[in-house]
Amino acid sequence: MKKDINRITFFNFLSILLLQGIAMISAPLFSRLLGTSGYGSLASFTAWSNMACIILSLQSNETIVNARQEYDEQAQPGYQSSIMALSILGFLVGGGILMVFAGLLKMERLTLLLILMNAFGIFAVNFLSSKFTYEFKADKNMLLSIFMSVANFGVSLLLVLNMPVEQRYYGRMLGGVISYFAVGAVGCIWILAKGKVPYRKDYWRLCLTLGIPLIFQNLAYALLGSSDILMLEQLAGASASGIYSYALTMAGIIFTIFTALNSSWVPFFYDDMKQGREEAVRSRASHFLELFTVLCAGFILLVREVFCIYADKSFWNGAELIPIFVVSYFVNMLCTFPVNFEILRKKTTVVAASTVAAALVNLALNYVLIRAMGMTGAAVATLLARVIQLAMHEWYTRCVLGKKDYPFPPLPGLKCTAALAVVFVLFYVLKDVWLLRWGLGAAIGLWELAQIRRRNGLM
Repeated sequence: MKKDINRITFFNFLSILLLQGIAMISAPLFSRLLGTSGYGSLASFTAWSNMACIILSLQSNETIVNARQEYDEQAQPGYQSSIMALSILGFLVGGGILMVFAGLLKMERLTLLLILMNAFGIFAVNFLSSKFTYEFKADKNMLLSIFMSVANFGVSLLLVLNMPVEQRYYGRMLGGVISYFAVGAVGCIWILAKGKVPYRKDYWRLCLTLGIPLIFQNLAYALLGSSDILMLEQLAGASASGIYSYALTMAGIIFTIFTALNSSWVPFFYDDMKQGREEAVRSRASHFLELFTVLCAGFILLVREVFCIYADKSFWNGAELIPIFVVSYFVNMLCTFPVNFEILRKKTTVVAASTVAAALVNLALNYVLIRAMGMTGAAVATLLARVIQLAMHEWYTRCVLGKKDYPFPPLPGLKCTAALAVVFVLFYVLKDVWLLRWGLGAAIGLWELAQIRRRNGLM
């Protein structure tokens, strides 16, 4: 088991290094080519695509892990092809309805069509990624992620450079649509051909039973991550939305790292819990938490100068927002511990309800704080909403659901949260003293390396 998880972690982190290399090239390049307004318009298009993907896909890819618990290995290709067919049906029916009522949405049919095509492509690629993750095929997942990033970047750049300046964001938009839709279509055909089960009643029933509550959960989650961008564009203009989105993109490096760490150990979490190996779960979770805390702390201390180097001067105001985004991602990471346990216990309705409540709080806070504080208000609103979401999940798992069998102790989380809070304050106290911040970041990194060496020596 140790060998397997180390292999998976290696491929996930190799993927991160390559993907972030592409991101470090593409983000500053497109920020200069599109400008703050174009970047803001692109962010809105992406937000709408993600929400359409969540609703129309019926969240079928999220049920693959549950299917592995319900059916044997031989049944998995059939299950996957069946729920893929169900999701295609969801896109055809739901997309058709949206196209008919495009006028009521105050959206041009061409724009809506591009959103739907992009949404389908995102779904299909995510479906393949989920399949590879829960089949412990981290190498294939890595290749898929890298190919998508390279294709998206290459096609987008080609289109952007061949369009008038005022329409460049359309080129970036179309680059994503073309690359994701093409790969997604090929992936769909492969899944359907491999499984050869377009319909089976119990497969569809399991998918809908588990997936529909997750629509509300993930839609609310998307609103937590995107309502600030959409409302900023409406209340403060596309330029403010663009600066905010670019800062969020830079902070997204931390989210990408979290995703890699999470995808490394979550499949093992389900297997360990199934086999009653709770001590292994606690050990992996503690190491995961410690490592992610150190990465967040180092990122906060070092990011300001890196941001100003890579971003055009018109985006520099966004650097002050990044520590708030990083803390939000940290709170989101803490939330995954109770959420994974709730999903294991098939309490997807509870997961959805808490996220919906947090999203509604976020919308209200965005409306108030954006008017009062602009971009900073939007970032603070998202952070506060995530804290409320975490509190709800922790209360439910520890006081109602988990009781004695919830495997994650609270103390490591409290210690790591306190440590990151200190670093967060230090960033703003020392924001103009870069040498001290970088020195502190280096010291934290060396300490974590020593901890890793100590643990490996004990194993």
